[in-house]
Amino acid sequence: MKFFQNIDYSIFNFINQTISNPLFDIIMPIFHKPFNFLSILFLITIGLLTFKKSLRQRFLNPSLLSYKINPFMILSFILLTIIITDQTGRSIKNLEIRDRPWVGKNIEQVNCLVCKIDKNDPNLYPEKGKGSKKSFPSNHSANSFALAIIISFFFPRLKMGAYILAFTILFSRVYIGVHYPFDVIYGMSIGILSGYLVKLFFNLYIRNKELIR
Repeated sequence: MKFFQNIDYSIFNFINQTISNPLFDIIMPIFHKPFNFLSILFLITIGLLTFKKSLRQRFLNPSLLSYKINPFMILSFILLTIIITDQTGRSIKNLEIRDRPWVGKNIEQVNCLVCKIDKNDPNLYPEKGKGSKKSFPSNHSANSFALAIIISFFFPRLKMGAYILAFTILFSRVYIGVHYPFDVIYGMSIGILSGYLVKLFFNLYIRNKELIR
């Protein structure tokens, strides 16, 4: 366990401090908030492809064209993916397995770009109650990868964009100093598993629906 912890800390220090630069210091905190201009643009795109029939027929997964797929069916399974992934991550988070990287550290040890500085000690990050002990896993990473999988399933042409966004979010969590690498990797694993489970459930659902007909 100590061996893996040392690897975790080494990778964290490399991403959070060694490659820290002014450009990333501006870009990476943008992904801290779930609703930023890129995610909103992505959601608008998904909305157009889902509800505009002509676009849906053009961008929908070719293997699904033979089934009667309506927009509310697509939206329901996307929402189901988010709910399953987010609640799974939250349940594990509530176990408070490990502290955030900035807990008990000063500004020279951790470059936390979204943390407030202690008013009594401008060189120290203050703890934020129970939230400071909920570092594992990263829900941002889990949700972004789950969405990347389910969206890529429905709209394969968006696959590259979905995964680039997911990997950027994963990287940003470590870069801005709010998660360790193993937090985001585990979160990614939860997202991938949830995405594939929902995809499997969807395939079973539409095939069963066709058989009943």
